[in-house]
Amino acid sequence: MPKMEENLIERCEDAITSLKQELEELQEQYKENQREIVFLSSTNINQGLESFYGKNISDDPNMRTIQTNLVHREQEIRFFNTVNGIELTKYLKKTESKSEEGTIFNHKLVGCCHFLSFELEFKTLEEKTKRCEVIHLKIFMDCDWNSDLKELVSRAQKSLNLLGFFRTLSAFTEWCEYRKSTFSQFKDTYPLAVGLPLGSTADYMVLMNPDLPGCELILVWKIEINEDGSVTPVLDLLPKIPEQAITLDKTGLVEKAGISFKTLLKTFGLQATIENIIHSFCLKKSNE
Repeated sequence: MPKMEENLIERCEDAITSLKQELEELQEQYKENQREIVFLSSTNINQGLESFYGKNISDDPNMRTIQTNLVHREQEIRFFNTVNGIELTKYLKKTESKSEEGTIFNHKLVGCCHFLSFELEFKTLEEKTKRCEVIHLKIFMDCDWNSDLKELVSRAQKSLNLLGFFRTLSAFTEWCEYRKSTFSQFKDTYPLAVGLPLGSTADYMVLMNPDLPGCELILVWKIEINEDGSVTPVLDLLPKIPEQAITLDKTGLVEKAGISFKTLLKTFGLQATIENIIHSFCLKKSNE
């Protein structure tokens, strides 16, 4: 992913954290004001105040400002959720202990990043200087289907790098969604030339010519997570040709298919390369 996009995601995530803290403070202030209103409404004090101020307590400008701010902050959070794909559905925080060093809080965070659900339990040490440090992290997520994702969870729990985990998870799921939409697009456009044996969420699709049974090109699209947390798409083109046909390939076209594919990728990009392969290999004899 380009550096600019990574910086954008990081800024968005920092902004979300700040907005959520501000939202919690506003919600608590709103609840306190609501409790005061209920108390005043349950006595004759409310009428006395209304006659003194000449207005209704519920029309207090401060209350209207708080409600407006709440709506605005919620809209901003929804926007940032759309940008990085992370949606938080539940958050709990409680105090575990207090000492001279600071206060230890227990946190529970539940949400999803695009199609992946997650649950986090972590502890933070908030020092009197307002410095906050993650001191324990446990991540619960279905990642048995992908070894790289499993390693990401393991590394995050060891390094306690919560922000790095979310940054990588966002990039990984975004690439997965892009691969899925790309496979689905070509399948819809060329239903006879494109096969998805394991569905659009798998890491490969099959290109075939209806006039050449048994001759296929398998486009493999892996999405790798490196040890430093960066996400890299890795593509390859593997020919699946009957042995008799390979012996007739005097020019070595089949053998060089993978190298030629990567050269085309650098020159034309992903979408145009796949389009060219489909037209040259799959539709050469068929007018589908």
